[in-house]
Amino acid sequence: MGKIQQVSYYFRFLFQLVFLALPILLGLFWINAPIPLGFPKAGFTASFIPDGIEILHVLSPFTKFSGFLICLIPLFFTELVLYFLVKLFNLYEKAEIFSIKNVTYIKKIGYALLLGQLVNPLFDALMTFNLTWGNPHGHRMIGITIDGTNIGIILGALMTILISWIMAEGCKLREEQQLTI
Repeated sequence: MGKIQQVSYYFRFLFQLVFLALPILLGLFWINAPIPLGFPKAGFTASFIPDGIEILHVLSPFTKFSGFLICLIPLFFTELVLYFLVKLFNLYEKAEIFSIKNVTYIKKIGYALLLGQLVNPLFDALMTFNLTWGNPHGHRMIGITIDGTNIGIILGALMTILISWIMAEGCKLREEQQLTI
């Protein structure tokens, strides 16, 4: 059990770190947008602008601020998943492996992933509109993309929800067995 608690501590710490870093990175990105953050020479860059958007103008402060606000939509769901992961691994740290609390957090993670992907087309439409509005006529667009990654996350979310349901049934059976003399 000690290994599970130790590994859980590290994962909880990692998820907390990412939870805090993402909003900061998002803000830093939009200050310098559309230039990606990172170290291009090392091959590490991060951009919060969806692929395929052709920006043919200098981004105004209003466009950058709007882009930041629009990016808060998917960030909200990512932060929600991270929050529930922190809570889940906190329970694992306390050696609570098969409890109804765990099931609740796993289910919430699944629903947050699912809702995040269902809202993603709205994000894409708003972002493409915002970033191409300053382009010359004929180069403005509203785009919605759904690719294999989105479908994979939706399937993963549905599997997570299913697993939480199976675990909930397992917790009920365990409680019944503990009450049986």
